[in-house]
Amino acid sequence: MNASSSPAPAAPAPGDTGTEPPEGTGSWRTVLREPRFARVWASQLTSSLGDQVFPFAIATSLLIDDHSVTGFGTVLAARALGMALCVLIGGVIADRFPRARIMACVDVLRTVVVGVAAIAAIGSPPWVLALLVLFVGAGEAFFDPAYESLLPRLLPKHQLEAANSLTTATERTLGVLGPTVAGAAVAMLGARNALLFDAVTFAISAALLLGVREKNEARPAVEPGSLLKDVGSGFREARARPWVWAVLWMSVFHMVTTVPVWFVLLPDRLLQSKSDTIGYGVVMAAFSAGALAGGILVRRGRRSGSGTLALLSLLPFGLAVALLGVTTSVPVLALVAVPAGGGLAVFQVLWMSALQRHIPDEFLGRIMSLDWLASTAAAPLGYALVGLALARVPVWVITFTGAGLFAVSTLAPLLNAGVREFGGPRAEAPVLEPEAG
Repeated sequence: MNASSSPAPAAPAPGDTGTEPPEGTGSWRTVLREPRFARVWASQLTSSLGDQVFPFAIATSLLIDDHSVTGFGTVLAARALGMALCVLIGGVIADRFPRARIMACVDVLRTVVVGVAAIAAIGSPPWVLALLVLFVGAGEAFFDPAYESLLPRLLPKHQLEAANSLTTATERTLGVLGPTVAGAAVAMLGARNALLFDAVTFAISAALLLGVREKNEARPAVEPGSLLKDVGSGFREARARPWVWAVLWMSVFHMVTTVPVWFVLLPDRLLQSKSDTIGYGVVMAAFSAGALAGGILVRRGRRSGSGTLALLSLLPFGLAVALLGVTTSVPVLALVAVPAGGGLAVFQVLWMSALQRHIPDEFLGRIMSLDWLASTAAAPLGYALVGLALARVPVWVITFTGAGLFAVSTLAPLLNAGVREFGGPRAEAPVLEPEAG
């Protein structure tokens, strides 16, 4: 991008003088003192609570009231499809328009859609609910890249780890407590009223976002019909940064080869062989508790070697996958699930903070959408491969192969110095000199 087409440089964030303070000066208390971030975080907390209620209400309606397993699967697929179709566009929109306003508009959309689902769709054919849920998934595709790329407009760079840590800890806490709250809400209110409660949470979230002003709200001029061009420029920006491109492909490989092994085989091993629903819940709770602890421990962040720490923190997950092939002991699996979940949280905080720190603001939404795509698009293929392998290959072979591939694909990117530091120069395209004569 040449100088004439670039947006004006962003003004410093609050408290950002242009010189990085010493490492470790960020904290949850500090970031929550910034009123704009506090409102955005409260919005995320409220809407995330609604996200916990939504699947319980849908499951109650379709599996218990209507006894429609096929309908439930269709609705879940519609939500995933909505996100997959829109996530790249969501990144472009996040780079074109004020991000807090995008999030508020999405919450208004979700309020209307979930409200309509509560009033009109419960008891209707599953395809009606699936159509509405398609819009919910599409909304998430716009909301999530906007949120992740909004934080650098609200806080100075040295507080990004604390903000991402708080976001991760909030999500993980709701992952532990949310299902209990959601189950109680559905049991006491019923599916219809629970969805109305869900709609109210999105309305509150939208209200909190209204009026949030972010730095650099003036956007560059948008050329008509340039949507696909902007999507392509996001890919080019990622490829021009080898450390970003390597980690994105690592995520895709993990989603194909290893992550589905854990999430498919854990319930299969515990529920099929031992019918241990309590044990399954204990292991998943340990995983979420570990993620919560990891998010808390990394809140002050680090600069030197942050990529090395982030990728090495992923290795306990590979160990958990390997052990799943040789034991169904709940205490053993729960014990290894704690560092596995914690390592994933450490990676998430350091990776998000690095992207927010090093990617130019005008591309950040698109890079965040590519990260979402890398983390989700390959998942259906991974789940399908695990299902096929289970019918033909011993479990221990699947888990050991998955764990080995996970370790190799996690360590290989560390050969790149930019990955080790989670940062590096942008590789500019070569300039072709005109031929003489």
